[in-house]
Amino acid sequence: MYEMPFDAEFSDMNAETFVADVLCRGLGARHLVCGPDFAFGHRRGGDTSFLAARAEALGIGLTVVRPFLDEAGQLSSSRIRRILQDGYPERAALKLGRHWAIRGTVIAGDARGRTIGFPTANVLLGRHLEPARGVYAVTAALPDGRRLHGVANIGRRPTVNAVAESLLEVNLFDFAGDLYGEEVEVALLAFLRPERRFAGLDALRAQIAADAAEARRVLDLAAPPSA
Repeated sequence: MYEMPFDAEFSDMNAETFVADVLCRGLGARHLVCGPDFAFGHRRGGDTSFLAARAEALGIGLTVVRPFLDEAGQLSSSRIRRILQDGYPERAALKLGRHWAIRGTVIAGDARGRTIGFPTANVLLGRHLEPARGVYAVTAALPDGRRLHGVANIGRRPTVNAVAESLLEVNLFDFAGDLYGEEVEVALLAFLRPERRFAGLDALRAQIAADAAEARRVLDLAAPPSA
């Protein structure tokens, strides 16, 4: 895979320059493959018709792949994002053929979870897609290769120390260790409930315990996604 750095200069490149300088002279492309709605170049100045004409002139082959359809119509990344934002990770998994996951570095928090009996590994969402805020049953892949079950909250912690940027907080079942600075991958298997504010730490602790019990039940029943 060759990945172009998407900087200001690249974003200003027009469609003709992209085809001539990047695809033809830069990569020496012999054949191109794209979807029917592919657009490229500054302000999406190039489309499949433009690409077909320029590719033919330059002696480059082109295949425009037909869209993949299911019972609801064209399957696209936009549809997958909407499914996740509506709180249906199971449906997203069926479309993707895998569970959608967040990968990031564990940061130090305020240790609030530890004080109420539910220590968490915290990951800032950053540029990740933000799914529906709330509580999920999850699995987490650790750097040592282990994959553990857990319960996670995605949101801004309205009960204690609300944060400006959404945070993924994962309580891993039957785990004791330090993950600070380590990269983890957390897969969302099921949405349990929306994020909400509680009257105090006692109410929050009781709800987390209930969430953890429900997550264990769901994960014990979970099956791998099928295509």
